[in-house]
Amino acid sequence: MEGICNYYESLVLFCIQQKLKKLPEARDDEYIADVACVALNQLPARYIRHIVDTRFFESEEDILKSDAAVEKATSFAIEFINSRRGQRPDGAPLPGTRINSI
Repeated sequence: MEGICNYYESLVLFCIQQKLKKLPEARDDEYIADVACVALNQLPARYIRHIVDTRFFESEEDILKSDAAVEKATSFAIEFINSRRGQRPDGAPLPGTRINSI
């Protein structure tokens, strides 16, 4: 079953690259993987064999909808990951992390 992938994977990764282009996070593979996972979990699973063939047979309206969904999911993921920096999965601060309080 070689060649099967989620339709949104390459679209999300491209969107992440575009959003982080001039930021230091663009070189942080762990950060990018975290953002990609959160973004992909916001999108429906859609498995394909070839992204080029799939995009070719989609209508312009479907492409625009997919691109908008990817944009929204990626923006959400970046905000979510940034809001969780310095925290363990349970929300507790990582040792040595200073949390600013008001």
